[in-house]
Amino acid sequence: MNKIFILAIVLVAGWYGNSLYQQNDLPFMQNSETYSGSGEQLKCITKDGRVLYGSVPQGTVCERRESVKGSLTIVSSEAVSANQSSNQKNSSFKCDGRQHCSQMNSRDEAEYFVKNCPNTKMDGDHDGIPCENDSRF
Repeated sequence: MNKIFILAIVLVAGWYGNSLYQQNDLPFMQNSETYSGSGEQLKCITKDGRVLYGSVPQGTVCERRESVKGSLTIVSSEAVSANQSSNQKNSSFKCDGRQHCSQMNSRDEAEYFVKNCPNTKMDGDHDGIPCENDSRF
């Protein structure tokens, strides 16, 4: 009788665990660990190809976990957007698609475009100083 009771408990626990697994509701699948047991940082790669570092939103399933080599600083998206908006508020310049030195009116404008706008072609030697050969500046 004892063996039947224990067997029933094991079967119920297995069934319940399997139903949680099928729904991806297991606690260890909801929140990815930032660190593995050895203290190295991990990244989570989801089924749709997103790569997440640090804490993973509840309900996110990591299809693959990989260790992160080198240094990694995790910054919240709120901090990034606040920094970008403050950079743009403090400037009278605005990204408008211009890419070349000949389209700039000042060195300050060229520096703003190189730092804040995509696809600029004003810093050929990638030293952070745009339009070095432009005699107007």
